[in-house]
Amino acid sequence: MKTFLRMALPLALLIAVPLQAQTTIGVKGGINVANVDTNVTDISELADSKTGFVGGAFATFGLGSLLALQPELLYSQKGFKAEEGGQSAELGLNYFEIPLLLKAQFKLAMLRPAIYAGPVLSFETSCTFSFSGASEDCDAGGDFSNRETTEWGAVFGANLDFFLGPVTLIVDGRYQLGLTNLADVPEDDDSVKSNVWQIMAGIGWTL
Repeated sequence: MKTFLRMALPLALLIAVPLQAQTTIGVKGGINVANVDTNVTDISELADSKTGFVGGAFATFGLGSLLALQPELLYSQKGFKAEEGGQSAELGLNYFEIPLLLKAQFKLAMLRPAIYAGPVLSFETSCTFSFSGASEDCDAGGDFSNRETTEWGAVFGANLDFFLGPVTLIVDGRYQLGLTNLADVPEDDDSVKSNVWQIMAGIGWTL
């Protein structure tokens, strides 16, 4: 009997986790407030935040009653803008991003606050540089033609879920810290890394 209990208890625990787990799929969208962290004096003294769109799809896989894993696929507009002496400039960087978030979530009646963190991999889809209304592709030449087009970053944030039957409404705020030096110039020590505040709202469906 003791042998049976020793074997049955771990098996019961393994079965209990999937029974408690839930899977949610959904979409979300919102705004980016993007800028760069750089040691390039000409950029650091003038760079200001640039707003853009962020949005896409996500899936949340419950890992028991507390933890969840949430992969996402987002389209994200980043970069920065600058202005001096009546002249304006803007660098627009657009990406497909794949965050992989580990969440700690706490259910309170119809609400579920959560905190999360994880890595994000970004693939550039386009880059444009605008100066006083004239715009050109970054690959046409200039200061931004030598750049990394794949970027690693880290995401830290929190969200709040509102349960309305099978539908969940979501409010999400996060900070994305760029870890990749976007200045791909081996012969110098220039460093340009992105940083982005993201605010999103979304809707999910529990399967």
